[in-house]
Amino acid sequence: MIMRSSGARRPFGRRAFVVATLAAVLGGLSGIALGSWLAWRAVPVKAPDAATAISVARTVLPGPFEEQVNYYGRSTFWNPFSENTLHGGTGVRAGRAGVTGAAGGASAIEQHMRAHGWHDISAGTAEVTGERDGYLAVVQLATGRLDLMWAEPPGHRRDTILGGVAGALLGAALGLVTAQRIRRYGPRRQRVYSWLCVSALVLLTPACLGNIPTSTGSLLANTNREGTGPSVYWGGFVIWGAEPLALLSPVPILALLAVSFWPPGSRAFETA
Repeated sequence: MIMRSSGARRPFGRRAFVVATLAAVLGGLSGIALGSWLAWRAVPVKAPDAATAISVARTVLPGPFEEQVNYYGRSTFWNPFSENTLHGGTGVRAGRAGVTGAAGGASAIEQHMRAHGWHDISAGTAEVTGERDGYLAVVQLATGRLDLMWAEPPGHRRDTILGGVAGALLGAALGLVTAQRIRRYGPRRQRVYSWLCVSALVLLTPACLGNIPTSTGSLLANTNREGTGPSVYWGGFVIWGAEPLALLSPVPILALLAVSFWPPGSRAFETA
């Protein structure tokens, strides 16, 4: 016998709230990553090239410097702590070009940078930082090294937070609606629904858990573990193996919608 809806609205059960809570958490963390990725999409992937680094160094360093550019870590975005293992997820770093010279004192560097149009200059006892034309310059006073990289996009934090909120709301709504609708059907379809929920959870959890230290560390401005520079919020998705799993997650999610909204009477789901 096929179970059909009686037409009456049933209150949300415990399973609906459990599914909605998990979906909201995963959706929020995924939304953080998506919002950050959208904000960074217009920024070039590679660090400034050698010619650009030399040209910019003349506007930052008041003294002579070696016209040789070295790249710190890699010339593109990378996760410096993952080492292709599962303990990664501390953030994607923007690649940086390095030039070494006679830096001089902090005040001399600050004056030189201001004269050449740099802004948001911060001069400390260990380093001097500033931004111009989308670049972030960091001068280490002890070594005279200038690190040049792309600065954080202006709308990065806004887009990241909005992405997280939208993802959490969408995930909660998806969980509540599908968990409520599946109660209308028979035990076989409900079992299929449960297995699809587990599949989506398994596929998304590694990347989302890895994104927690990335997002919280960035929001708390505690991202200088590899030197001053922007930390990209979607870092959790570069854990070895996590990104391919996350990319497969839409499959069980779309299947959840199909199972929940497919008309009653399908022999693929219902019991006799």
